[in-house]
Amino acid sequence: QLCINFANEKLQKMFTQAVFESVLSEYQKEGIDVGDITYEDNKLLVELIDKPATGILSLLAEECFFPSGSDASWLQKIKSQHARHANFSEERLDRTAFTISHYPGKVTYQSTGFLEKNKDPLSQDLVVLMQFSDDDFVKTLFEEKQSTAMAGSVRRFKSAKFVGLIDGFRTSLNQLVKTLEGTKTHFIRCVKPNMDKKPDNFVFDVMQRQLYTSGVVQAVQATRKGFPDILPFAELLSRFEQVVPKAAIGKAGAEGVRALLKSAEVPETDYRVGKTKVFLGVGVLDRLEQRRMEYIASKVLSMQMLVRAYNARKRLKLLRDEKARAAKAKAEAEAAARAAEEAARKEREAAEAAAAAQKA
Repeated sequence: QLCINFANEKLQKMFTQAVFESVLSEYQKEGIDVGDITYEDNKLLVELIDKPATGILSLLAEECFFPSGSDASWLQKIKSQHARHANFSEERLDRTAFTISHYPGKVTYQSTGFLEKNKDPLSQDLVVLMQFSDDDFVKTLFEEKQSTAMAGSVRRFKSAKFVGLIDGFRTSLNQLVKTLEGTKTHFIRCVKPNMDKKPDNFVFDVMQRQLYTSGVVQAVQATRKGFPDILPFAELLSRFEQVVPKAAIGKAGAEGVRALLKSAEVPETDYRVGKTKVFLGVGVLDRLEQRRMEYIASKVLSMQMLVRAYNARKRLKLLRDEKARAAKAKAEAEAAARAAEEAARKEREAAEAAAAAQKA
């Protein structure tokens, strides 16, 4: 279990370095002073376990060399060596146990059986024998150990000097780390949503525990201690220059960025201006976005007022035009009625005149 946890610590150290070295390299590229930007890593914990001569694993390997070595004497040595270490503590209720504060949390180990397990590796004679196996596959299983037994172009056998499981594990782990460090590392954190392997079932406690133990939460917290939001000058100015006083508008580059942030009342300690980008501290971008949304909201209200006024005037005009058309139609109807009455009257008068002339 200690070996597994130590391997996780080494990989966690790589993860932390990869995350923050990329950020710090961006700062340095832009000419930002990173002297006051720090982050927590597990370097001291890795040294506690693996430091030459004084590390827990080193003391274990050393104890295995002594014929009178025992779990108790090894435990006493690591207690004396690391009594004041922040990540190491003794168990008062159990004299055979010790506790290491790993990055996910504290783990208590029982010292009983450590030496016995470390003294149970493959025999070196058997390893050498397997290196000369007629089976190519078997030989490949021991190529790594065979290569370490080479010096220049002359083949030499390892001595029968005791090599414990811890030594082989540390060698393999160091080679793995070296291989990973020689690549462009990308990390993918897989989170198991539940313990029952059921779909569409997200258990908050299960996921939260994995995020903490995988170092994701710690990485986010450490990242936010610096300047997590990075924007090019042009993007910052085009997005936020309308939400600050007019004095900051019209300037470009670093000068415009400084004027904008000063007008927005952002303290100088909350941002850094680089060569082509501005680095914003925690909460600065959120405050700028809030002011932007408030500005947009005020403009939206003004636009709504103008649109409503336009619609009201348009509606009023339509009502007036409709009323005018109704009045005109009514007048035309009345005029037509009067004309019809006049024509009827004239016809009656003409008929009456014709009738009177006939009688005469």
